[in-house]
Amino acid sequence: MEKRRGKIFLDFNQNARGKTLAAPYSPRPVAGACVSTPLDWAELEHAYPTEYTMMTLPERLQKKGDIWANILEQKNNLAGLLK
Repeated sequence: MEKRRGKIFLDFNQNARGKTLAAPYSPRPVAGACVSTPLDWAELEHAYPTEYTMMTLPERLQKKGDIWANILEQKNNLAGLLK
């Protein structure tokens, strides 16, 4: 994990026909019913996937709301952001 600290990884191998991606708020097919959950930047350092489950997500959504509710309105130019 030390090699990944401070980095963001994009799994481009998942961007192909026949590959499945977890949409936001979709349950994962694993024990514990983890849920694919959008996070804000401040949460990344301390987030652990098993914290976000079908049992914990309703409380999270009630406290924080849907942090991706306006995602399509907040478009960014990735090339400009990387400069």
